[in-house]
Amino acid sequence: MSCTDFSPGSLDRKATERALTNSSTNTQLNEFVAWVNDYCSQRERADGVPQVNKRTFRLVTSQFRRTLAWFIARRPGGTIAGALAYRHHSVQIFEGYAGTSEAGFRAEVESEQALARGEHLMAMIDAHEHTVLSGPAAEEAAERLEAFGHRARFQGQVALDERRFQRIMERHEPAIYPGKYVTCVHDHTKALCEKARRGRSEGLPDHGACRPLACRNVALTPANIAAWQREINRIERRLKTRRIMPPLLRHRLIERREEIVAFLARNTPHLEATA
Repeated sequence: MSCTDFSPGSLDRKATERALTNSSTNTQLNEFVAWVNDYCSQRERADGVPQVNKRTFRLVTSQFRRTLAWFIARRPGGTIAGALAYRHHSVQIFEGYAGTSEAGFRAEVESEQALARGEHLMAMIDAHEHTVLSGPAAEEAAERLEAFGHRARFQGQVALDERRFQRIMERHEPAIYPGKYVTCVHDHTKALCEKARRGRSEGLPDHGACRPLACRNVALTPANIAAWQREINRIERRLKTRRIMPPLLRHRLIERREEIVAFLARNTPHLEATA
């Protein structure tokens, strides 16, 4: 059995060019849930659609749309993407449409993300990774993380209680955002991503518009440096394996590689010393 085996029995082949009614859509959603659970059961997988109160939960279109909106919003730039996907003219409409709690959709998503980020930052502090940062914002990052670490501890113990840790994040937010290629030490007065939004900034980083090779808010962890090195290696492999490629593409790849090499040379002098 594969995903191509699923064919809703109630689908009217003659009506495929017309929009489905809500009842038809609900039927197909639940037939798909049944197929997924049957597929997982046959293969002894544990990632089927869970029951609710020990009963099969019957999906309806409104629940499906909100669930889908929740997962979209949790991705980088998700609220903007969700507003476009759901044909809404403002982000606030999408958030209100997808949210169900009194706190609001954006507040819930941001709270979860802040807690996860705070735990990641505490792990960095415990491993003393903040002392080996490089890049233009390395010193600022080390100071913020040192201060954050002191506030997040009580009598030598890490604050593991979620509520207390959430309050610490709300009151002493270090505004540091770890990423694959860079660690953003956000300062809205320097952020190139905010300047690109031309006055529409909310004082938060826009990771989709990040310009890591030029921004002064960048700090680099060893993992970030390794990611850039892998990017250089990927470009070099592509240049070697594809001898014939459009001149403009080759020029851009070489230019990209040179930009990254120069960026690392400026911001990781300790690597040159150990090379």
